[in-house]
Amino acid sequence: MQGLSGIRVLTKKEKAVCPIHNVHLVSVGKVKPFCPKCVAEDIEKEKRKMIDDFKVDNVKGVLKRDSLVDMKSEYDCTFDTFKAQQGTKEAELKHRAKMIAYEAIERPDKPIHAIFYGTPGEGKTHLAMSILNAVNENANPPQKCLFIDINELINRIYSSFKNTNQLWNKDYAIKKLRSVDLLVLDDIGSESSMKSDTSEASNFIQEILKKVLDGQKRLIITTNLTSRQLSQVYNPKIVSRMFAHSKGYAIDFSGVKDKRY
Repeated sequence: MQGLSGIRVLTKKEKAVCPIHNVHLVSVGKVKPFCPKCVAEDIEKEKRKMIDDFKVDNVKGVLKRDSLVDMKSEYDCTFDTFKAQQGTKEAELKHRAKMIAYEAIERPDKPIHAIFYGTPGEGKTHLAMSILNAVNENANPPQKCLFIDINELINRIYSSFKNTNQLWNKDYAIKKLRSVDLLVLDDIGSESSMKSDTSEASNFIQEILKKVLDGQKRLIITTNLTSRQLSQVYNPKIVSRMFAHSKGYAIDFSGVKDKRY
């Protein structure tokens, strides 16, 4: 028998036969007799497992590797860290968010457009990230999850105009956001305040959103705006795309105590 380094290894053929492959067992020195075909299969299984584990880790790594967050601490948002007393609106919101996570895991091909709306500080971002963390941890097969703070995205794209080495240019952003299995667009509508005229988001931003929404059927949108206000900021066709597949997934966070303090 030839070793891995090309050195010949002295083996002894035993009388015993492998019941699976019907070949003689072999022995090497004081090592217990073994079936060479069984060993080869075990090595191949281990190689496949390593490759499969790498693929799973690569998919799960998308969330923290590629997301654009306002604060790094947002990665730590989970259902466990969302405090809600039984019988409160917070508890109801948490339950509904858990149901969205469960459906996203169990029905990976079903279109979902969840809309979390209300005033700032009511836990929209926390529960949106909690859903992503739950799906990222429990989906089998794994799903690519991505969290995008809209202001951070627009800033990155604008920066790419001056720095051609910037990864997050317009084309990359559209491709990335369309490619994942579950997307969160956080703080939609707030980017309109970046303009002197806040009555309508720029055509540039709307073009990006339109292309993303056209190619992404599983997303969670958080916004501080009502549907009427969104219609004042965006082209009606974009608002229509936002609310497509949102039946049963539009959740009003109004009235929740500010969770930032």
